[in-house]
Order: sequence, then C-alpha cells, then structure tokens
Amino acid sequence: MARASTPTPARRTFAGRGRSRARRALATAVAAALLWWILAGSAALLEPLALLAIVLAAVASLLLPAGRPLPLRPSALPGLLGFFLRSSFLGGLDVARRALDPRLPIQPDFLTYRTELAHGPPLTLFMAVVSLLPGTLSVRLEGRLLTLHVLDCDADTHGALMTLEQRIRAAFRDPRDRHADDNGATS
Repeated sequence: MARASTPTPARRTFAGRGRSRARRALATAVAAALLWWILAGSAALLEPLALLAIVLAAVASLLLPAGRPLPLRPSALPGLLGFFLRSSFLGGLDVARRALDPRLPIQPDFLTYRTELAHGPPLTLFMAVVSLLPGTLSVRLEGRLLTLHVLDCDADTHGALMTLEQRIRAAFRDPRDRHADDNGATS
C-alpha cells in the first residue's frame, strides 16, 4: 500500500531571532571587556590578547546554545544580598575568634540537611553561600540531601540553613510552584 506523501512544513524563521543573538553576542563582548578592564586595567584592553579574548567570547555566545533565563525576583535580591554580606562578615569573625582563642573552641562534625530548593541556580547558590555561614562548609550533595562540615556541632546551623533557604527561595521563581498553582494547590 502506498503512503500518501505529506508535505514537510516550511522552516519557520522568527523575525527577532537574529537580533537577539546579535544582542547576546554584544552583551557578552561588553561583559568580557568590562571584566578584562576590572582585572587588568584600561590600558590592557587594547592589547591583542585582550581583543582576541573579547572577540572569542562574543563568538562563543553565538555558537553555544542559549541557556534558560534566570528566574529571579529582583525585589528579593536586596534582602538576599544583605543576608549574604552579614553572614560573610559574621562567618569571618567567628572563624577568626576561634582560631585566635588559645583553647581553640571547636567541636567539628558532619551534619546533613535536606533542602527543598529546585536543582539548578537556586541549589548551586545555596551550596556556595552555606560555606559563608559561620563555621560551615558544604561537602557533598546527593539529590537534595546536603552534607556539611561544621566547626561547632552545638551551633544553630539548622536554623541558619533554614533562613538561607527561605531567602534563596524568595529570590528565585520555582517552576514547581507554578505547576502547583496550575493544579489548584495553595502554598
């Protein structure tokens, strides 16, 4: 039996697609130039190696697939940044105090903490910032179970982790929340 041939659909081209790629390449080149300027100074921007690196960064942004947009809630970023700066400062003071104390008041241990953050940028940021909390270091992540090394097992590490998780959850839109809202669930 002969199959009827169906015409193949014409390939669609989107009007703004070329411009968005060009914009992405330009933004990447500007970001690379800015980073080079910050690290090496304005005179180094005209060096051949700098120009090559900037052009290669722009070309790479054209050749590599675009990632998903970062689902940030800008209104929550100041609170997260404030928490981050405060925790970094207090973490540094705590470790310095412990290191300079002749009694070396530490009770190191490994703790586990189960997070409900979505995989991707929220969980990656959580793991990075955990290491800035006083006396903590993220060691391993298995699924959503995080293993931490702490300097003082008697400290309220669990409370600090819960606060950090809440701040990060507030800063990112979780696609699971939208799915739950679509199904009529309430938060």
